[in-house]
Amino acid sequence: MTFHEHLARRRKALGLSQEELAAKIGVSRQAVSKWETGDVVPDLNRLLALAEALDTSLDALCGRETAESAAAAPGEPDVPPKKHPWLLPALCGFLAACLLAGGLWAWTWRNVVPAETAQAVSTLPDTFTVSGVRFSSVSDDTVAYQFTPSVSGDAYIYQITFTDPEGKSAVFDVPCSGGVCTGTAALESGWLGYAVTVSVSDGTGSRSAAVAKNLNFSAGSASWFPLTE
Repeated sequence: MTFHEHLARRRKALGLSQEELAAKIGVSRQAVSKWETGDVVPDLNRLLALAEALDTSLDALCGRETAESAAAAPGEPDVPPKKHPWLLPALCGFLAACLLAGGLWAWTWRNVVPAETAQAVSTLPDTFTVSGVRFSSVSDDTVAYQFTPSVSGDAYIYQITFTDPEGKSAVFDVPCSGGVCTGTAALESGWLGYAVTVSVSDGTGSRSAAVAKNLNFSAGSASWFPLTE
């Protein structure tokens, strides 16, 4: 069983949704979805966080069955004992040690190199802008939105954040197609004067841009102060 298959099976066995698992390890639901489809592989830090959140070992999460689990599988024919039963556990332990050492080395290197070199691993540009921002009312507590980000592609994850005057924020993942992002947001009330921010992430770095302030809406109307063209 591959990593992404084991990840999806373990999450479902624990009764967790993709949103709940994402909240446990501090990523978006779309990131979990991409891991489970095999489109993206998480880094070592997120692998360790996934193993802890799913209450399993790193070996099991990566699909390496132990001798005990193989023996417990029903309906399989008996096989002769291995001549060197210690070899597989030793190999697994060696690989785990290599992964841990590699992770520690990467963390140390990232913290000692100049900031501009560390940022080079991200595919995002230094400047992120948003244009074509539009809002329209769906109901007294739901608003539809549309915007065009300056960077687009399947590798990026977009989010929109609505913050009320008391500092309470509501964050939504945003689907994008053809370079244009659209969606709806259910909020507590349409007349709180929200500040709106859009962010993009490539799994390594993120950028954000303030797009509007004093957003108010009700059934049939919406008004805001634009912060973009």
